[in-house]
Order: sequence, then C-alpha cells, then structure tokens
Amino acid sequence: MPKARFYGWTVLAACWGIMFLNLGFPAYGPAVINAAMARSLGLPRETLGDMFSVYMIMSGLPGPLVALSVNRFGARRTLVLGSCFTIVGSLLMATVVTSGIGGMLCFGLLVGTGVATGAALAGQACLARWFVRRRSLVLSVLYSSGAIGGFVAAPLLNRLIQATGTWRAGWWLLAALSAVAAIIALVFVRERPEDVGQVVDGFGKPTEDGAVPVDTRPHFVTRREWTYWEALRNPTYWIFLISMLGASGGYTLFLAHGVVHLEDLGHSASVGAWAVSTMTFSALFGKVILAVFGDRIDPRYIYAAFTAIFGVGMVVIVDARAIWQVLLFATCLGIGFGGGLVCFMSVLSNYYGTRAFASLAGLAVAINTTLSAIAPKVAGHLFDQGIGYAVIFYFLAAWCFITAVLLIFMRRPDLVRRGIVAVPT
Repeated sequence: MPKARFYGWTVLAACWGIMFLNLGFPAYGPAVINAAMARSLGLPRETLGDMFSVYMIMSGLPGPLVALSVNRFGARRTLVLGSCFTIVGSLLMATVVTSGIGGMLCFGLLVGTGVATGAALAGQACLARWFVRRRSLVLSVLYSSGAIGGFVAAPLLNRLIQATGTWRAGWWLLAALSAVAAIIALVFVRERPEDVGQVVDGFGKPTEDGAVPVDTRPHFVTRREWTYWEALRNPTYWIFLISMLGASGGYTLFLAHGVVHLEDLGHSASVGAWAVSTMTFSALFGKVILAVFGDRIDPRYIYAAFTAIFGVGMVVIVDARAIWQVLLFATCLGIGFGGGLVCFMSVLSNYYGTRAFASLAGLAVAINTTLSAIAPKVAGHLFDQGIGYAVIFYFLAAWCFITAVLLIFMRRPDLVRRGIVAVPT
C-alpha cells in the first residue's frame, strides 16, 4: 500500500495562500489606497500617520489573544475569524468612511485586527507543529507569501484606483480576497499531524536495526521545551524583542509616509507604488537566504546581518532623489525587514521550543507593533512642524546598527546551564 504524502506540505500551501490574501494585500495595499484617500479628502499628514499607527497597533497588540485563540480553538478557526475582521473593515472603508476618524476605526482597528488574527501568527504556530527539522525553510516559504502579495498589491491597486477613479475600489477588492482566504482555511488547514494519522517532520528515521531513532534536528534547535514564564525570565528573549524595534518602526514609517515622502522629493505616485512593490519583492531574497542556510547555521547571525541592512536603507531613504537610490533603499528595507522577521520567528522556535512559541511570538509582535506604531505619528507631527522626516530616519538607522552588534555577540540560552528543569521534546 503506497505511503500517504506528508500532509504538512498541504497545510503549508494553504497557509501560504491565506497569508498572501490576508497579509500581502491589507498590509501593503493601503500604502497606495490611503495616499489616494488623503489626496481625495484633503487629510493632513498627521492624520495619515494616525491611521497607520492605529493599524500597526492593532496588527500586533492582539497577539497574546491570538495565541490564546490558537491554543484553545485552533489555527483554522482563528484564521477564519481574522478573515471576517478584514472583510468587515474593508467593506466599511469601501462604503461609508469619509474622514480620518473613520479610517482609524475601520482600517486601523478592524483591518489591523484582521491581519493580526488571520495571517502570520496563527499560520506559523500551526506550521511549527508540523515541521521541526525543516522549520526555517517552511517559515521562509510561508513569509514569502506576504512579500509576493505586497509586490502584486501595490501596483495592482494603483492601477485599479486609476482605472475606476476612486480609492474605494481597492477596499472592495480586499474584502473579496479575505473571503477567499476564509474558504481556504476551512477546507485545507489541519491543526496537527496526529489529526490525519501522521507524525511531525524532523524527529528522525529509525536506524537499520530499528532500535534507536536518529535525531536530525540541527544543534541550535533546543531538545527541551521552555515554559512561557521561563522564557520571559531569560534576558535573551528581550534582546531579540528590542532588536525588532528598529526595523519594525522603520517599516511602519515607510508604509505610512514613504509614498508621500517620495512625492516630496519630486517622484510621482507611480514611483512610490513601485518602491512599495520593490520593497516587498526584495523581502523574498532575505527569505531565500534563510531557507538555504537557516537549517544549517544559527539564524541569529543571519538576523543580525538583515538588521544592519535595514539600517542602511533608513540612511539612503532620507535623500533618495535618484531612481537608483529608491531601488537601493527599497531593496535594503525589503531584505532587512522581510528576512529579519522570519529569522526572528525561527530563532524563537529554535531556542524555546514549540510549546511556548505562539505565546512568545504573540507577546513580541504585540509589543513591537505597538511601540513601532509611534513612528508614523511622530514623523507626521515633525513634518507638519516643518522639521521633516530625516531625524526619525537616522534615529531608527542607529537603532538597527546597535542591535545588530548585540545579536552577534549574545549567547544562546541554555536551560540546563541555568539549572531550570525542562520537559524533553
């Protein structure tokens, strides 16, 4: 009787499609839609920044609740719930919103919650239960969906708005795409290998005599499961969390003000959309690097390199008047943030195990997105005061360079050395 194909690959494909629709378009598309909305409604820059700030807060702040939902109700139901939030928020943006307050409530609150609930956190928590040995590869493939979605979303939505003459058409499209994502989750996502009579990838094949299984996991993947509170007491976790802030803040800042900043430098709106698209596509290069090397060497070192690359992008964007400068900073931001985020998730699951992963990732995303949401607000205020964007760009670049050095020289956490009793995996 032929051996059944490992269903984890089907789950990966389903989660990829869901994240493509529920993250790639709602996260990157509004950089174009909201810029058109601001021009149409005459919104000030600070209001535009406020909308993205609320969105970023809500795309991460519910992280612990999303982790609780995944642990209690399962990834599939959580993904469907997130899709519903995005559908409702997008429909309201498409039909009734006429002010910045409405944008903050419908785009910021509802769509932000939908992205937090219906995309990366639930998908990667589910896949961590299916894959161990090839976890970096799988997470890299998963996160490529957001990069490809963003690459498609920005120019597609820009053309849709130009063709229809209204920014609201973009929100109609986003609502339809999230409905498709909900259907994919219901039909294809399964919680654990045991649900279909299979076992998790990576625990090795039996030896020839069938006596002792061979552990095929890399040396930097923990053999013990940390509890949530043990990980929180370990300083390494907080170094990881702090290291995310520079890239998260800069990424949020670019999505909120990048298009209008480029217009201020003399570029057209099409160049701004192209920059967003280039940034998201460039994230694929970071994911490819992690996919190739992340199961062979500790992803922490790759993460440090990506963080420094993002800092370079923050420096170049300040005065990116030439097209080659736009290409350079967009590529650096894409590789730095897109690759760095996947590295962060890989390191968390490698160092602390799968049992606490959803909760640790949810807390990290909640703290980082909430704090990084300050960047668009501050940047909009500085611009309206006549100071401009340069100060905050340079500040975030310095943050990235400093934390990259910390990541290189920190020590990997060790439960045994610390004398903590842990449960073997």
